[in-house]
Amino acid sequence: MSEARPIVEVQDLGVVHDGAVELEKLSFRLDGGETLVLLGDASSGKDALLRVLGGYTRRGDECSGTVRFGDGMAVSAAKRVKANLRIVYLAAAADAPLNPHASVVTQLSRVIARRHASPRASAREELRIALERFPAAPLFAEMKKRPGELDAMALSWALLAAAIAQAPDLLIADHAFGDLTPRSIRAVVAALMEEQKRLGFALLYAARGLKAASRLGSRVIVLRQGKVIEEGAFAKLASGQSHAYTRTLFKALPKPLGLPPGRNATRGEPLLQVQGLDLAGAKGKARRDGITFELRRGAALALIGEEGSGRRALVRALLGLDHVAGGRVVLDQVDMSILSAPMTSRLRRRIAFITGADDALDPRMTLWDTVDEPLRAHLRLSREMVAGHRETALKRVGLASHDGRRAVATLSPFDKRRLQVARAIVSAPFLAVIDEPLRGLDAFAQSILTELLEDFRRQEGPAFLVITADVGVAQALAEDAMFFKDRKVVERGPLREILKNPKDEETRLLIEAAIPPGL
Repeated sequence: MSEARPIVEVQDLGVVHDGAVELEKLSFRLDGGETLVLLGDASSGKDALLRVLGGYTRRGDECSGTVRFGDGMAVSAAKRVKANLRIVYLAAAADAPLNPHASVVTQLSRVIARRHASPRASAREELRIALERFPAAPLFAEMKKRPGELDAMALSWALLAAAIAQAPDLLIADHAFGDLTPRSIRAVVAALMEEQKRLGFALLYAARGLKAASRLGSRVIVLRQGKVIEEGAFAKLASGQSHAYTRTLFKALPKPLGLPPGRNATRGEPLLQVQGLDLAGAKGKARRDGITFELRRGAALALIGEEGSGRRALVRALLGLDHVAGGRVVLDQVDMSILSAPMTSRLRRRIAFITGADDALDPRMTLWDTVDEPLRAHLRLSREMVAGHRETALKRVGLASHDGRRAVATLSPFDKRRLQVARAIVSAPFLAVIDEPLRGLDAFAQSILTELLEDFRRQEGPAFLVITADVGVAQALAEDAMFFKDRKVVERGPLREILKNPKDEETRLLIEAAIPPGL
C-alpha cells in the first residue's frame, strides 16, 4: 500500500487581526484524497485559516505557527506562505463570485487559462469537458448566459467544473453548497467525491451548516471564536457523545427516520379549508383532482418540494395574492372569493410571514419600529403598551440587548430572522407562513431559530404553513405534509407515516436527500 501524499500540514496556527484573536493554535494534516470539514460560524476563525492558506493575509494580520505544503519545508505562517502545489478555491453560487455583466463561460475560461497559462480557447474546452463529466449539470451552451440568468444549482455546477478543470492538489470549498436544497447538495457532493477519487486531491470544506458536511461524512474540526472545540469523525460527533456546543450545532440535523417528532399537535376548528384548487388550470369550477385539504387552528402543515414545484404558488393563491385558477378557499370561515381587496388586506393582517429572504424587512426602519408597526397600524395601542409588547417580544428572541434605534440594514441575517419572529409574536396571528426559515444560516443559528419558532407556535398558537425543500425542516416544525411536483400534490398525510413508508418516487427522493447516510 503506497504512502499517502502529504498536501498541507498546519501546526499551532494563530491569527490576530488588529489586536483581536481570530484563530488560536490550530493544527491538522491533510493528505491527498482526504477530506477535512471545518465547522463553525462566521466568527469561528475559518476565514483566517483560508487567508493564510490562500496567501492573501490582510494588513493587520499577525500570524504564528507553521504551514507546510506538499513535501516542502515547514515555514513560519508569519511569512507570506507560497504553495508549491495547485490550490483551487471553490466559492458558493449564493456569494455571487462572478461579474454579473459578463457570461459565465468567459469568466471561468479566463480563470482556467490563467491557472494553466494556456490559450483561452483551450481553457474553454477544458471547462466543457469538465462540465460534461457531470450528467446532472446543465448543457455547456447554457454557460454563455450571465450569472444572474442561471439558477443557483446550474451556477454551482459551473463553478465546480471550473475548479476541477484546474486539476487541484488542494481544493478549498468555502460553504460552497450550503445554500442549495438537500437534493441539489446530494447530487453535487456525490459528483465532487467522484472527482476526488479520480484526481486524488485533498478537500478542505469550510462549512457553516451541516447539510453538505453530512454528505461528505469526513473528519470534522469544530471551531468557535477561533478555538478548536473538538475534532472527530462526523458520525461520532452526530451521535451526541460530544461537547455541548457541538451538540447544539448538530440539533439542526434531521431526526432519524425511526424517531419522528413526538409532538402532540393542538388542533382546533378548521382555520383554512381548500377545495379543488387548480394551480395549473383556468379559472372556473373546482376540479375533482384539484388540491383539497384542511388546516385546523394550531396545526402545522409542511408544503415540501423543489423550486417551481407549486408550493409558493399554492400559498399565493390561498392568500388571494394570485387569482385562484379554480376551486374554493375559506379562511377563518370567510370565502376568499367574495372579499373585496380592502377586506382581503384586513384578513391578511392576522397572518405572519417569516422567510429566509434577507430583504423581507424594510432595511431603513429601526429595530424598534419594525416590531412596533403591526401594533400601531392595526391595534392602535398606547405608546406604553406598544413598548411593553415590544420589549417582551425582543427578550424572547434574544434581541433585547440590541440598540433599538439601529437600522434593520445593519443587522446580521440571523438577527433579521429573529426580528421577523419578534414581529410575528406581537402580531398574535392565527396563521404563520414560514418560508425556508433556516436558509443561509449557520448550524448554531439554525438550531436557535428552530427553537424560537417552536416556542412561538407553542405560546401564541398560530397554525403553521411551512414552505421548504428540506424534509428535516418540515420534520422540526410540522406534523403533516404535502409533497409537490409539477404544481401537483404527489403525496400527503402525517409526516411520520410518510417518512416511514413513502409511496411516491418524488417523495422518496426528497426524503433520501434530507436524511444523511448513517443517521
